[in-house]
Amino acid sequence: MTWVKAIILSTIITGLLFIFLGFLPSMFRYGWDNRAEDIAGVINTVTGIEFQDPYTLVRIHDAVSMGLQTFIFAIPIAATYILGERRRRRLGLRGSEGVKGYLPGK
Repeated sequence: MTWVKAIILSTIITGLLFIFLGFLPSMFRYGWDNRAEDIAGVINTVTGIEFQDPYTLVRIHDAVSMGLQTFIFAIPIAATYILGERRRRRLGLRGSEGVKGYLPGK
């Protein structure tokens, strides 16, 4: 990969991460706040639990939001590993398991 391609690709990936990790969770937060009573009703219908504390919905929102953000953040990490392994196999290079340490004279 050339430097130009790497810079363009990294700029695109950074922009996508800004959108998926910054903008979309913010929109999720505003949507959740606007429909908090409806969401509480759905949770009550599904689980039969009625919330006495309004802060419980905030904790549920934070758990869902952080789970989604963690999943989105893990996608580029996994993709980088998978693409690196494919490149290593295509070029016939040894992986990290091929190196057994420093063997002098061999």
